[in-house]
Amino acid sequence: AVAPAAAGPAPARKPEQASIRVDLHRIDDLMDLVGELVIAQAAIESLSRHGDSATQQELVQSIGSMQSLTRDIQDAVMAIRAQPVRGVFQRMQRVVREACSMTGKEVVLTLAGEETEVDRTLVEKLTDPLTHMLRNAVDHGIEKKEDRIAAGKPAEGHIRLTAEHRSGRILITIGDDGGGIDRARVLETAIRRNIVAPDAVLTDDEINNLIFAPGFSTAEAVSDLSGRGVGMDVVKQAILSLGGRVAIHSVPGKGTTFSLSLPLTLAILDGMVIVAGGSTMIVPISAVIETMMIKRRDIYALPDGSNVISIRGDCMPLIPLAAALGLSDSPPAGSPDDAIILVVENESGARAALVVEEIRDQTQVVIKSIENNYRQIFGVSAATILGDGSVSLILDAPALIASAVGHLDNKPARIRAGLAA
Repeated sequence: AVAPAAAGPAPARKPEQASIRVDLHRIDDLMDLVGELVIAQAAIESLSRHGDSATQQELVQSIGSMQSLTRDIQDAVMAIRAQPVRGVFQRMQRVVREACSMTGKEVVLTLAGEETEVDRTLVEKLTDPLTHMLRNAVDHGIEKKEDRIAAGKPAEGHIRLTAEHRSGRILITIGDDGGGIDRARVLETAIRRNIVAPDAVLTDDEINNLIFAPGFSTAEAVSDLSGRGVGMDVVKQAILSLGGRVAIHSVPGKGTTFSLSLPLTLAILDGMVIVAGGSTMIVPISAVIETMMIKRRDIYALPDGSNVISIRGDCMPLIPLAAALGLSDSPPAGSPDDAIILVVENESGARAALVVEEIRDQTQVVIKSIENNYRQIFGVSAATILGDGSVSLILDAPALIASAVGHLDNKPARIRAGLAA
């Protein structure tokens, strides 16, 4: 007979996590209510500035409590809407397998950060951009098997797709160990397709960003994967429409990494309240690097009539915001001493200085689509309602930077080199 095993302590049971299914439209309604609460809070704050001193302190304390409550409600709603990117990431395995079967390449996709949570609406809109980018990585990024072996690499290519939270945003990276961007070929193709002038002198980053130009393709023949001149420009527009930024880092022979920086929510953002041309506007905090007051001696005029400013040895375009948005007839000839500027940055690291009349506050604003309710406006990405009931525009910093440096985004180094020449 077999002796019964000694009874040990029963394994601890994991507590069951209770969950409920909630219709998405109900969550959307709750999110709209939170947005109205933020507006109401701003209205009370605006009124408090006009109250008498006896009630001022109590009102300020009440507003502080309301702000804390509003933030808690917002976090709670965001937690309800939050969804891991796992579902989208795992679908990408099939995308890579299909791309491999079409190209005859062997590629392994590694996933990391699948538990990273973002707004459900954002997750749903990530599928198409990621699909385009991974197909592009297999088709253009990873070399053919014989080329990899000749370069001393394993025959099997590797692509890594990761997600993580960073500074209040979600960062998604797609990196491959392929041959990197062939900048000479990209530039030659761009010139042939009249995307850039034949005599254009571009930096490496500018050449990298040419792949996002509409109609650009280096494919020699049209296939199921490439050659149609659409794809990467669609990717960039999709990411920009979500309030995101795209950056490229490529090393010849080593590989290319695309970094997508996206907001955690599409409903509310932290913004800086500024005044330009007598109008109150919002600049997203995520785009602002620093604010400062400048002297006239730091400003240099360029032959085309535009100005640049030198900040700690770096030169960047100086954009009089009111003139750039058409709020004044003509840009000022110079900038007075102690002018206020905001240094903003776009997805490729290019910077510009926005000249404003006043910086009023830093606040949370509720994003309202301006294209759906009016039309697309240059330099404006959305609108919001302030505490006094007025409509304020939310500025599109990347568009303003791109317009200041011409057809392509640029970096301060090119301007600095031009001044030294």
